[in-house]
Amino acid sequence: MNNNQQEIHIFFTINDSYAGYLSTCIISILDNLNSKYSVCFYIIDGGISDYNKDKITSLKIDRDFSIQFIQIDQELFGHLPRSSQAHITKETNYRFLVSSLNFNLEKCIFLDVDLIAIGDISKLWETDIDDFYIAAVIDQAPLKENSWVKDLPLPDNYLYVNTGVTIINCKKWREDNIEKKLFAVSKRYSKILKFPDQDTLNIVLHKKIKYLSPIYNVMPVQNYFDEDQKNEAFANPQIIHWAGFKKPWKYPNVMYAEKFWHYAFKTEFYEEILFKGVQQSIPFPRKIGAVKRIKSHLSFRIGDEILKVKINKIRIIILPFIIIYLIVNYKISKYIYNFLSNFNPDLKLTPLNEYVDYKESLKIKEYLTYRIGNLVLRKPFTFIFYIAKEYREWKERKLQS
Repeated sequence: MNNNQQEIHIFFTINDSYAGYLSTCIISILDNLNSKYSVCFYIIDGGISDYNKDKITSLKIDRDFSIQFIQIDQELFGHLPRSSQAHITKETNYRFLVSSLNFNLEKCIFLDVDLIAIGDISKLWETDIDDFYIAAVIDQAPLKENSWVKDLPLPDNYLYVNTGVTIINCKKWREDNIEKKLFAVSKRYSKILKFPDQDTLNIVLHKKIKYLSPIYNVMPVQNYFDEDQKNEAFANPQIIHWAGFKKPWKYPNVMYAEKFWHYAFKTEFYEEILFKGVQQSIPFPRKIGAVKRIKSHLSFRIGDEILKVKINKIRIIILPFIIIYLIVNYKISKYIYNFLSNFNPDLKLTPLNEYVDYKESLKIKEYLTYRIGNLVLRKPFTFIFYIAKEYREWKERKLQS
């Protein structure tokens, strides 16, 4: 990079299926960036194939930038709640770690990948957030009556923010141990979080949030309940964010879709994105099999073996050997799968949220079978002391539902 340029640090978190949309976002940022700046992109890796990593890093644009893929321990997030919204993946929670991924950074920008920049993002970067945890734009959805936000532990007059575009004060996060608080709050309020990562960020950070102009997170597929913010946003949009299930690669008639395709065309993923869009717009029968996939998870299989002891007490003698066998077998199978799918991405399994029984499969994770198995994996040497508590929580949740 040019030593005379100032650096902007931008983080994303994705899995393999979002690689093309990430590339589109990156191209849009670089294409509109002030020449005095260069960008360091950090991608928290939620399972990106080597094939797609090569395509991402081979972006062809005459600008200074770098791309770094960051591996994390995904098991840290095993106990955190998942969103009920099919278009929101578990990788969104990975942003909780941002302040500890690079201790040299005092601040960064964190972006979703269902957006593009059509203005110079350096103006956003220059925002002073020294006295704040984050800077973000007010979300419109919670402004309507009977919003889910009313159930969250937030002040009545608080204006909830959308975290698709945020500037994060990494230094202040580290000083105030924000990372630990995010994990604790997400777990504590798991039953009432509709958008787990975003709700958690609002709960933990709400006392020190700087509100950005709505031009930095223009949401064309949301209803605006504040007319002044709507007028300001669309008068001079800088970042277009298709927050919601109507994405431009699925719905070509959504507002600003042509701008998304303008940048997608400049990536190595253009044909792939186009083909997926055509596939998703044609009413092909969707697959059934998410429930079966969830039941094949190691958590469910271990929990199933433990509960069988209730029927046949003598099984407790061989139970430790069965669990060890299941874990070893799972790790071998996972290694083989990762090796083959990295070699040939076409062998990757269909994402669970593309199955017609996806919502039904999420209920399996609330089964006592799954919860006990997950407990064993989280606390392999002390789980026996927590089984009674796990059972009580499961029974309480069952009665509530």
